[in-house]
Amino acid sequence: MNREEIEQRFVGAGWEVPESSSPHLLAGCAGELSILAYRSLAETEDPVFELFDRRRGTTYWVRVVPTPRLAAVLLEEHGDPTERPLAGNRLP
Repeated sequence: MNREEIEQRFVGAGWEVPESSSPHLLAGCAGELSILAYRSLAETEDPVFELFDRRRGTTYWVRVVPTPRLAAVLLEEHGDPTERPLAGNRLP
């Protein structure tokens, strides 16, 4: 999946994609929630995305792009406290 496809999936699911994303990281935002696509993990045949709740400091990894509402539920039920960046995170 390339960067344009990832961005289309983010927008299609209801995430806002700021213009300032870097070449190695594409971020989608919805309030206090973010979805992050790291180039090395997303531009593969089996992409992985990180959900992040900035208010709670929790993270959760997914293989599909959820809506922000579903992301909130996933983070509430399964999110783990994290230290930025990516320390101690695990893939589902």
